[in-house]
Amino acid sequence: MNWITPHSFLSLEWDEWASIIAILTAIMFILRWLLNRADTELFGPIRHQLQGVNDSLKEFNNRQLRAESRLEEGDRKFIHHDEQLQDHERRITCLEEERRK
Repeated sequence: MNWITPHSFLSLEWDEWASIIAILTAIMFILRWLLNRADTELFGPIRHQLQGVNDSLKEFNNRQLRAESRLEEGDRKFIHHDEQLQDHERRITCLEEERRK
């Protein structure tokens, strides 16, 4: 038994090999089409929902950052007002002491 002859390869003729390659190619294209369609129909809605969740989380993070910056600004104002109050208390105490003398 010859494995390779001028007209055959692995005991199959060239037309048989062409048929096998054509069938395998057709199966590959059909599987590719089915997988693309399944990806679009099955995972498309999930991808869309996940994108919505992602957008919502980005908006939530932006709101949290704005709230944090407002809180920090409020803290700075509070500290400034507290310093002003302490200064007024000190000046009033000084004036009261001068008046007692």
